[in-house]
Amino acid sequence: MVSFTPTRRQILGASSALSLGIVAIAGVAVAASHRSVVLEVDGVSTPVSGFERTVGDVLAAQDVSISAHDLVAPAADQPVADGQTIVVRTASQYKVTVDGEPVQAWSTGDSIDAVLDEVAGGGAVVMAADRSTQREALPVVTASGTLPVVADGSSHEVEAGPGDDVTGLLAKAGVTVGPIDRVAFSQQDGRTALTVTRVTRGERTDTQAVPFPTEERDDDTLAQGTQQVLQEGRDGQVSTTYYEETVGGRTTVSVKVGESSTDPVSRILVNGTKEPQPASSSASSGSSSAGSAVGGDVWAALANCESGGNPATNTGNGFYGMYQFTLGTWQAMGGTGLPSEASAATQTAMAQRLQASAGWGQWPACAASLGLR
Repeated sequence: MVSFTPTRRQILGASSALSLGIVAIAGVAVAASHRSVVLEVDGVSTPVSGFERTVGDVLAAQDVSISAHDLVAPAADQPVADGQTIVVRTASQYKVTVDGEPVQAWSTGDSIDAVLDEVAGGGAVVMAADRSTQREALPVVTASGTLPVVADGSSHEVEAGPGDDVTGLLAKAGVTVGPIDRVAFSQQDGRTALTVTRVTRGERTDTQAVPFPTEERDDDTLAQGTQQVLQEGRDGQVSTTYYEETVGGRTTVSVKVGESSTDPVSRILVNGTKEPQPASSSASSGSSSAGSAVGGDVWAALANCESGGNPATNTGNGFYGMYQFTLGTWQAMGGTGLPSEASAATQTAMAQRLQASAGWGQWPACAASLGLR
């Protein structure tokens, strides 16, 4: 049997060979764990390389924080493969209404159209349009197409592209809006529309009439059965002022802010109560007196004294015709129309009727000057 004793050199050589083998194996393992990927965050791509094992490790190494609403693909707990692209879309919060209820919604959509599509979930969703010029607005659509602009009961189809904003779309539709009008995007049945709702604010005055009352009084200086209008009536009114806001033609705010009123003016009627004088004594007295004073023609003399004998006299102060009737007395005697429009014979007959029922006192000045008592 031949024994072999390794020398120191042989031992060191073997150790060196073993060490080289171990290093080679380790190098292969390290190379296999190194990965190069592309990290895309909200459209910005960055090449990343390292030894991270999962998507979450890559995001952490690049100081990319994500929330529960953000989109990460592949998911954060998935392993990383060399040459892979990791996509992150950061979600933003939006105030919307879904089926008429206000909702705080999160979306990763890169346009209003995409946000509404993501939030809708089968319901009717509305989001107020941003007309501010102080910050960059979210694009209306991602891809070009047509979009309806609804205003004042009409719908206008306009071409919409990724570069269009609210102002441009309204201009294409020929729609102008005021500073308090409401402009919103809505989506239902998978289609986005731009809607303008008119808003008005201001005061409105409501005026209601207050009917005038009628008052009747007795007057013993007027012949019984006659009636005169002493004062014409005039309606009063109550005016109430409201501050109102209307949205789309519907009143949403109505607050009373003031009230004023004017009182009605009563209509006053005077009813004659004077008893008629005996016709015989009056006639005889009048005839004898008138015969010496006016040559026997009592009525012609009286008409001449009252109006110059002109049947068409209208002085404009409420007295008409040959005998200066008031309209109320004329009507009480059975006359129609104005006394100045009647014939001389009719006016004389009416004067005789009045004298028979009320005496010569109906013409106080002329009767006195003619001696008629």
